[in-house]
Amino acid sequence: MNNNELFNAWINLTKYHDRILKSMDYTLQDHFQLGIKEFYLMYYLAQSEHKKIRLSDLVPKVGLSHSALSRLVSRLEQHRGGSLVERQTDANDKRSVDIFLMEKGEQFIREMQLLINDSLRSRMSEKDIQNIKRLVE
Repeated sequence: MNNNELFNAWINLTKYHDRILKSMDYTLQDHFQLGIKEFYLMYYLAQSEHKKIRLSDLVPKVGLSHSALSRLVSRLEQHRGGSLVERQTDANDKRSVDIFLMEKGEQFIREMQLLINDSLRSRMSEKDIQNIKRLVE
């Protein structure tokens, strides 16, 4: 593969990724009135031990600035259907804030994952699915 082929493959991959991400964001907004960033935040909390992560550790995972992430957490705390996350000052370090996934948030993330999985399967060919699996191996 020459340099242009590699570059073109990378460009096509990023365009494909962006289309999928926008589609997932639209789907989540339509069904849950939450976007892909909210999904990522709650997903990482659900995967963590004790369903909590320090706010500063979420910044690189979610891909938002500290202030933007703090605003996102506030929106999830004030979600219309009940609080999905909770913010607590760390007992050992008063400067740190831990974010906890609430039971309602756990329910949402399970439903969101099912919707995303179904949506991906319905919009992607089997060849695309296999290519993605090989890419991440």
